[in-house]
Amino acid sequence: MKRIWFILIIISTVWAQEKINIYGYFDEIIDNNVLTLTIKSENTNYVYDDDKHGILIINSDGGELSLKVFWGDMYLGHGPRSVTYRIGTNNSITELWQSTNDYTVAISKNPLDILKELYDSKSTKIILRTTPFQENPITFEFDVSELHSIVKKYPNHFATITPPSVTEAVGEMITRIIIGVIFITMLYGEITV
Repeated sequence: MKRIWFILIIISTVWAQEKINIYGYFDEIIDNNVLTLTIKSENTNYVYDDDKHGILIINSDGGELSLKVFWGDMYLGHGPRSVTYRIGTNNSITELWQSTNDYTVAISKNPLDILKELYDSKSTKIILRTTPFQENPITFEFDVSELHSIVKKYPNHFATITPPSVTEAVGEMITRIIIGVIFITMLYGEITV
């Protein structure tokens, strides 16, 4: 009986593993929190005699978002890489992404557009494809179904891709009205009604 419970605990632990890993720390240089999300691809590609996963990396460095893809140790080549992505059932989009110094990671030039589209579409997957230097195209599919809950859990890190709440919008409007009244009062003197 103990063996059955042990096996059930192990199986439930494996099933309960999250799709998105979250790492965070405080960076004393910039005096801000850094949050990194990593998502392992659902599929593998044959890379240099081995099956490799891709890794989608979303980084918030003090609220400034970046999006990168590690292509499973595949050498991408020098210079920008053409990356095609598709979010859910939307049309595919091709962009030029920069590559890192070791040429195995591609960095999006428009991370806000991609992350906002991911958030707004409520899609559970994103598919990315590139063609490494003198190789066949490689494609990775990522499950981003947990992204909404993570964005809600860390709103300060994702404020640039989420719409403001009604309370924030009303508060901002009232603040602008008050500042406008103060400005007009200072410009024209006392207001009489």
